[in-house]
Amino acid sequence: MDISQISYNTENAEKIVNEFYTTSQVTNEFKPQLDQWLKSAQNSSEAWSFGWDLIDMKKSANCQFYGASCIYNKVSKHFSDVPTDQYDTLKNKLLEKLLLYATSLLDNKNQQIRFIQRKLNSTLAKLALYLIQDQWQNCIQDIIATIPNCINEPDKHEDQRNQLILIVIDLLTLLPEEYSSLSNLNKLKRTQINSQLKKNFHTIKEYLLNLFNSFNTLPTNILLSTSSLYFNMIENSIKCLTSWIEFGIQMDQIQQFIDYMFVYIYNDSLFDQSAECLTSLFSSEDNLKYTNSIFKYMPKILELQNLLTKYIEEKDNDGCVVLTKLVLAFGENQLSVIFDGFLSGNDQVKQILLQFMNLIMNLTSMPGNFPVDEESSDLTFVFWYSLQDTLLGIDQVSNDLQTIFRPFFMNLLEIFIIKLQLANNYDDWTDEEKERLRCYRIDIGDTMVYMISLIGEIMLEFLMKRLVSCIENDSDNWRIQEALIYMLQSVVSELNESCSPDFSYSNDVYLVNFVDLLPKIKYTNKHILSTTLLAVGSLGSWLERNPSVLPNAISLCLLGLKTEAVTQSASFALKDIINDCDLSSFADQIISTCQEALKAGFVAQNYENRLMSIIGMCLSDLLIIEYQKSINWLQNLIEPYIIKLSELAQLKQTDKNTQSLTCHILNLLSQLMSSLIQRQQNHNSTDIMTANDSTASSANTSFQIGIGHGAMVNSSNDERAIVNSLLIKLIPIYKQIITRNLSTDLIIIDKLFESISVTLSSNIASNNPQPENEITEAILNELIQMFYILNENSWRKYAYEVCRQILIIWWKNDKYKNNLESLFLFSYQNAMKLMTRDMNWFHDHTDVVEQYCTCLAKLLKSKYYDLFEKLNEESLVYLLKFAQLGLQLPEQYTLRAVATFIEEFVKFTKIKNNLMEFLEQNSQSLMHIIMIVSCILKYFIY
Repeated sequence: MDISQISYNTENAEKIVNEFYTTSQVTNEFKPQLDQWLKSAQNSSEAWSFGWDLIDMKKSANCQFYGASCIYNKVSKHFSDVPTDQYDTLKNKLLEKLLLYATSLLDNKNQQIRFIQRKLNSTLAKLALYLIQDQWQNCIQDIIATIPNCINEPDKHEDQRNQLILIVIDLLTLLPEEYSSLSNLNKLKRTQINSQLKKNFHTIKEYLLNLFNSFNTLPTNILLSTSSLYFNMIENSIKCLTSWIEFGIQMDQIQQFIDYMFVYIYNDSLFDQSAECLTSLFSSEDNLKYTNSIFKYMPKILELQNLLTKYIEEKDNDGCVVLTKLVLAFGENQLSVIFDGFLSGNDQVKQILLQFMNLIMNLTSMPGNFPVDEESSDLTFVFWYSLQDTLLGIDQVSNDLQTIFRPFFMNLLEIFIIKLQLANNYDDWTDEEKERLRCYRIDIGDTMVYMISLIGEIMLEFLMKRLVSCIENDSDNWRIQEALIYMLQSVVSELNESCSPDFSYSNDVYLVNFVDLLPKIKYTNKHILSTTLLAVGSLGSWLERNPSVLPNAISLCLLGLKTEAVTQSASFALKDIINDCDLSSFADQIISTCQEALKAGFVAQNYENRLMSIIGMCLSDLLIIEYQKSINWLQNLIEPYIIKLSELAQLKQTDKNTQSLTCHILNLLSQLMSSLIQRQQNHNSTDIMTANDSTASSANTSFQIGIGHGAMVNSSNDERAIVNSLLIKLIPIYKQIITRNLSTDLIIIDKLFESISVTLSSNIASNNPQPENEITEAILNELIQMFYILNENSWRKYAYEVCRQILIIWWKNDKYKNNLESLFLFSYQNAMKLMTRDMNWFHDHTDVVEQYCTCLAKLLKSKYYDLFEKLNEESLVYLLKFAQLGLQLPEQYTLRAVATFIEEFVKFTKIKNNLMEFLEQNSQSLMHIIMIVSCILKYFIY
């Protein structure tokens, strides 16, 4: 059944709408096709006809709503279809249908009828916007005057009249809302409509003002009964006013309504609408032009404290959030007015402003724990950001203002100490609640960072005094201590990272005192231990300059590594410290504790990788002063992993657990080897290596780790030689893994080559040539042999990357060039075999295409041209065809890689004179490709 061929008419539309809404997808396999037919029908020219036919109360509500939606869609998107002489007909037809539904609402309480009527309202509002400039300039006046007076028997139909007034209010509300969706009009036309709407606002203003004034004459029980039409009229009038404020109507045009809003806000049923209206009003930056009005309404804002107290007592979080948004909108957008008031010399104004600042403080210090007991205090942080930014941006009078506002920021610290404390039942919270609190605490930390420029050193002094006092006088209250330490960490972390001039490290007595306090803190709870570790980790570069306090910091990290609940925090902290500090004197303790944590089995796999990286850096530090001890540690550490990896490689059958364990061990070993070499680079950059010359030469030891090659590493401080010895022992196991998994588990092969890539990348980054010895040659030969085991399916992303790394590392040595040329050609042949696959395969393996092109581009960029000269012209053409296929792929990074390769390839062919003939013969293809590449590169640049 081809539903798309069904003609668009009333009968078919009615049938399909009813079938669509009365059947489920389970019982009707054609439902997606029905949905597509309805969407297509809505945009057809026939919709002008059957749309009206469906707006018939004798038909189902779903048909009526679909018909109304069709007419709305046609007016919105296809209004140009309507001849000019049909505008009045369309308008009158809409009004007729709209009024019919409006009056029927009194007798029919079906909510669907109300939806239909609202859709008709939207259609008329959209039509009015299209015609307001020329054909219906008085549309607003006509709507207000015509609709409520269309009833012939006014004494009999008061409710109907009110229902019609509700339609007028709704239409006036929809005008600015529908304006925002006029995307099909050009900017000039939109601007003209905008101007015309604002020009006619005075009519709307008078109409709404008359309504508000008339409401005051009604008895309260009628006016504020939520079931009465009068209440709906008030509620919708407020929404209408809000809609026009958001459209851009300014404060001076609506001041008569503001007092009404401050009255209605105390009515529970009208609170949300009134608060939203005032919030929209005070959010406008244009209000700065109305300074007197702002001061006039500030006492009314202050009176909201009573309402806030009521909501707090009733534990009405939603009410607190709404009030907080209102007060903040008033404050954030009037900061310059507030500043001027404080500097005005008027004591009465100052007193009012002080009360306003205290109101903001109260909102920040909302009672209870966020987000379980309250959900509004976090909204105030933006105010404090804005206040500090504005203060620091004022040049001439900034000192006076900073003196005025500094006490507020100090008070804010007291509030943060309370708000940061974890709840007694925190461990029982849901994961979502804990995550929201984590983000909340980060926001508080960011707020404190903003405060550094205003009260930087004073803040540190304050926090340290409070922490010392708490430890000495209230040592069992770990929650306050944890909050204070978190605050310290937030400030120190920023100063440490930015080397901020706002705090002088020459006067760092506070930090010394903090680290000295570490042994005195009672770590009876995992939370205080975790936060303290976070704080210690943020001191990395400072600890480098103050090594005398390192023992306390390291002791805490080691305690954390032994505590299962905080292993993550401890590993982060220790990694941060070791990145900045030489920990060779603590290496034994660190390595031993890390090894115990790894053996204990309670560390998550990703954190095991971090621990292995820490061990690698410690071993590198230890090599400098105690070479043989470092080697002993290394052998003791890796031997169990190598044995286990060998056992896994020999298994005949594997499962997901085997795959996961194999990949994990490969990760750990690559982390260890890469961290050894990376640490060596740091040593070289800081001249630490000079201290090792005599130590290494005096130690008559060797690191014997080769298998079947009789390879030895003489006493040396060259971590790369040690890594190479590890590689030569691992490669035979790697070969076993490749052979076993070649046809069954490409994931393990990918991970294996990724592991090798991590190790080799460290070699490349060292910028030193590979040492000439038996191990180096053996590694190269073994690595090349690994590639010849691979089939075309297993040449994947990291295989090409390792191939490139091998070429980069060993190509400069003429001794290996023949083997490397063969490897390069072999990689090319495997890549070109991909040309036989269809485009679906390319779409599914964009990473392979991306990595091969990246490797070629890097080789060309590094001027390894002699490699490419081994390719004949036919091979070069195939490379171009491969790149052309790559340009058809949708992924951004793949396109970038292909484009970069082509850019470098063209440079190569232009430089080499013997390729000029190739350029001439393929100039047309090259020009086509270059044009595509040029567009792609411009896209990435802009």
